[in-house]
Amino acid sequence: MINHGNLVTLEGFCIDFDDANCYLVYEYLENGSLYTRLHDSKTERLSWKGRLRIAVDIANGLQYIHEHTVPRVVHKDVKSSNILLDAQMRAKIANFGLAKSGCNAITMHIVGTQGYIAPEYIADGIVSTKMDVFSFGVVLLELISGREAVDEEGKALWVEVYAKFNGNSVDKHKDKDMLIKGGFIDDVILGESCSLESVMNVMSIAIACLHGDPSKRPSMVDIVYALCKSDDLFTDISEDGFSPHQISAR
Repeated sequence: MINHGNLVTLEGFCIDFDDANCYLVYEYLENGSLYTRLHDSKTERLSWKGRLRIAVDIANGLQYIHEHTVPRVVHKDVKSSNILLDAQMRAKIANFGLAKSGCNAITMHIVGTQGYIAPEYIADGIVSTKMDVFSFGVVLLELISGREAVDEEGKALWVEVYAKFNGNSVDKHKDKDMLIKGGFIDDVILGESCSLESVMNVMSIAIACLHGDPSKRPSMVDIVYALCKSDDLFTDISEDGFSPHQISAR
């Protein structure tokens, strides 16, 4: 009953009578996962505009399940390997195996993927849409840096980035060199003619998503409109009744 252009479509199911198993059948997405596109050196690297478009697609999909379903749905496992790309490199959210209907619940059964899990979920088992916002912030860091959410030593990318900026928005004048020299911007992006200000704005959105206090993280509505303000993205995505406004990480 949940259908959106940025969610992988459930086509149906089939039953194997020989082994009495039932299988869900989803649409086929030709270009595989975002994880592969970002981290497999054998694949063609994504441009900044392509990454920005993917970020907006993911945000739109999350906004739909957070705001337009009854009850609301929390995905609980937003990560680059659960983002699939179609023939036009448009992104769709997949794998709702851990999803939960409703929000602001408490659970003792903690599940998810290291490097993407919101701190309040690990500490207190709090399930809310803001845990998806946190995970989305980590995916934004992957899109910007080209680095994995967890390195070979087990260190989480978000911890490093959040500490570097003390949880504050990126200052485009002060932090530009630090972002570049610190390896926080993918070399592929640096080799393009894209606006570094656009990249830094998305970094600010990512940091806002990673705020330790869930109530201070932006909603997906805020995030969609903030992303769509980028000069590097030509899109006509809009909805009546909303207007873009600046996200603050404070």
